[in-house]
Amino acid sequence: MIMDKIIDMKHVYKKYTLYPSMKARFFDLMTPKSYGRDFYALEDVAFSAESGDIVGFVGINGSGKSTLSNIIAGIVPETSGDIAINGNAALIAVNSGLKGDLTGRENIELKCLMLGFSMQEIRALEPDIIEFSELEEFIDQPVKSYSSGMKSRLGFAISVNIDPDILLIDEALSVGDKAFAEKSLNKMHAFKEQGKTMIFVSHSLSQMREFCDQILWLEWGRVKEYGSVDEVLPQYEAFLDLWKKLPKGERQAYKRDVLSGRAGDLPTWIAEESDLKPTALFKEVPVSRIGHIKETARELYADPSDEASAFAADEHRERVYFSKRRVDMLGESYYQLSTERSGVRGVVGWIRKQDFNSRQHTLIDEDPKQFKVKDSVFGHEEPWGGQKNRVISDADSLSTRQFAVERTERVGKKLWFYGLVDGKAMWIHNKHLGEIETED
Repeated sequence: MIMDKIIDMKHVYKKYTLYPSMKARFFDLMTPKSYGRDFYALEDVAFSAESGDIVGFVGINGSGKSTLSNIIAGIVPETSGDIAINGNAALIAVNSGLKGDLTGRENIELKCLMLGFSMQEIRALEPDIIEFSELEEFIDQPVKSYSSGMKSRLGFAISVNIDPDILLIDEALSVGDKAFAEKSLNKMHAFKEQGKTMIFVSHSLSQMREFCDQILWLEWGRVKEYGSVDEVLPQYEAFLDLWKKLPKGERQAYKRDVLSGRAGDLPTWIAEESDLKPTALFKEVPVSRIGHIKETARELYADPSDEASAFAADEHRERVYFSKRRVDMLGESYYQLSTERSGVRGVVGWIRKQDFNSRQHTLIDEDPKQFKVKDSVFGHEEPWGGQKNRVISDADSLSTRQFAVERTERVGKKLWFYGLVDGKAMWIHNKHLGEIETED
């Protein structure tokens, strides 16, 4: 099915004029001479989202995330550029669209009236909005007396109950209590299942990873990267790790170089321009992961710090690997690959994080269990194996056989069991097995 673009932006700029004082602003209005300086909150921004996309906006403070959200929601106009928004958009942000002198109930009515609802429709929506906000005893108090969490609750409750085509959430879950945040996330998941388009602005990368499909990375008003969560978020996390280590002066120097077009990515800039000590850029992390080399991967490394140690990945591709070590270095992450569950034995080499399709790998228990194989299924030499990754039995030979389990492991969120079928050892995914009968 061809998806329709619900947001389409090209060459979007947002310019503000900054003044050193109110006097300068007054003179700028009254005389032909300019007393301010131009500041571009957004510069040549282009991106599109299709119906049902969940897009996360990331970037350090001042990158333009909220400005872009406000433009999509129609709250502030762009200075120039082409924007097509196919549907109504609702922005959820602390204080967004709320009038402090009005009560919570009056704010509900005002916001809904501005969105084209009749008073009869508003009266019908109002009980659900108040109930969702959990502000019943405060709903007739002025909003200026609300805490930031209460304002966020009210804004969220209004926005989700008017059933918008596009929902924009700008740090609205970062205030208030955890229970309401979980309730709001559940509502957002329901919207996701309905195929709503959502823009999610948050500093919580774990929420981004759980909730979003695409990530738009803004860097001082410009699009740095736009792509899938698996592609962009690791790059942004690596950037943050380096950014936090930079002294204030070097941060400012990097920003100047980016805005002037003299800097590309941060790792390269650090290597060429920074006084940051090399030891601060290298970190080894213990991990426990299992995965496959991606089809697009071309190289492995005998030494991740030496590009000259690269060798072809092709002959090592079609099997499952374990990783017990990760190295983070100059914004790049590398996993060590081993054919055994060891960081010493069976080591093949190192691979860039983005070239290794992996999941967290955890031993659950080694308790004996009994299963019956309930349908046609492949047996595997290692958990999370595919047809090209260590299949050791055909799909029909295991059906209705007894499976004596010796070991249970978790791969990502899935359970895999290791045991014997007719004396042959193999791994089988839990979805293919009947109820467990634990031995006495």
